[in-house]
Amino acid sequence: MVALDEYPVGVEEKHLRPLDVRRDLGDVADLIEIAFSSQMDPDGKEYLRQLRRMAQDTQWLQWASGLVDRSPIPVSGYVWEEQGRVVGNLSLIQINQRGVRTYLIANVAVHPEYRRRGIGKALTQAAVDFARRRGCHTARLQVREDNPGALRLYQDLGFFEVARRANWMNVPDTPPVRHETRAVVTYRYASDWPQQVRWLQSIYPPQVSWNLPIHLSGLKPGFWQSFLRLMDGEILRHWAARLQGRLIGIVTWCPSRSSSDHLWFAAGPESEEEALRTLLPAVMRKLPRNRSLTLNYPAGQAVQALEASGFHNSHTLIWMEKDLVRTN
Repeated sequence: MVALDEYPVGVEEKHLRPLDVRRDLGDVADLIEIAFSSQMDPDGKEYLRQLRRMAQDTQWLQWASGLVDRSPIPVSGYVWEEQGRVVGNLSLIQINQRGVRTYLIANVAVHPEYRRRGIGKALTQAAVDFARRRGCHTARLQVREDNPGALRLYQDLGFFEVARRANWMNVPDTPPVRHETRAVVTYRYASDWPQQVRWLQSIYPPQVSWNLPIHLSGLKPGFWQSFLRLMDGEILRHWAARLQGRLIGIVTWCPSRSSSDHLWFAAGPESEEEALRTLLPAVMRKLPRNRSLTLNYPAGQAVQALEASGFHNSHTLIWMEKDLVRTN
């Protein structure tokens, strides 16, 4: 783990210090649960269980203290302490994208009894200062659309919006739907790939795809790709929508070890509504209905088609960045 510098101690910052994974991990898990319990999905609850297991594993804690700061487990970050009690937390995760290093600011949590005292702002500023000292050009974070207070805080600190993504979900007990559509559902053909990958690159651009479980090269058709996926125990299924013989959209089902399986949808803006209304009901009829399905999609796009197909927006995340090179 790259050790964080001690944050300069002043009148307001005297309670802020770097995270010590060997003694803080359990307190951080408790704080995250208190701060985000109303928003936590099954995957979030599993994440907390992992944190608590790690906090009790002395051998793992010794090993984690030597990790580089790229782990999804919060081994780097800052905490805010009041009278020996951790009441604020921020995690830092290093990201290397196309050879460029940046930091993701995550798990910014303040105990409800200590909010509106500037603790969240001090933690975030400490993370920004650290990333700048490390020579990074940007810092990143994500905030829920329904958290306007946190959004204003990050805007005041110079973060700006780069993407807004909706997480659409279909749960197993959703009644099946059918739409009147002119398109038909077929297999995906190898010749569809060039168009599919162009659509995917537009819908899942680099600024968001790095944080999603999607790897475009793994969706490519061909014997070798299929063989590699089979060796990894990964089975994908693809369906295409065609209108008068013309490809208008493709959806890929990808099973996962989390609480939901993933759908990756590809279409152009002129055909996304009809493609969704054609493909999603067909996919839900073809797949076993014992698992939830999630679809990450640009917020505000194809809302009517998604809702009409039995999906609901579980939350919308705003991705934000801060330029660490400019000083004004």
